[in-house]
Amino acid sequence: MSRYPKRDRQIETPEQISRDSTKERIEMFFCLMPVFGLIPSAIALVRQRTNRKVRDVSQVAIALMVMWAIAYGAMGGVPSDGQSIQVTTELLKATLSSGYFAACMYLMYRLYRHQAIALPWIKSNEARSAKRDQKHDN
Repeated sequence: MSRYPKRDRQIETPEQISRDSTKERIEMFFCLMPVFGLIPSAIALVRQRTNRKVRDVSQVAIALMVMWAIAYGAMGGVPSDGQSIQVTTELLKATLSSGYFAACMYLMYRLYRHQAIALPWIKSNEARSAKRDQKHDN
């Protein structure tokens, strides 16, 4: 007779492990690529066989890119009569694009660290369920 309870000797099954498979992580990295990640993100959302985490990352990547594209396009329509207005507009566009690129890199870093992929202004289902679980634990 063992002195350890039976529940302590249970082996974790793959469903209980929180880590994603390598294929899914690579797919999520491709979805988070700036600008070019639109294609893998759209494919992941259209396919029914993809994992829920991959679809959540795809939604975040597409939302981030759409926000960037709308803001960038809105600045392109600014009338530039003077040279100082044109320089200011181009500086704002460059800052916006750099911010979009940095946000994508930040999300890739979070994916590398196995953290939730979410931005403060874009709430994903994973972030909501994590908050709900924390409330139930306390």
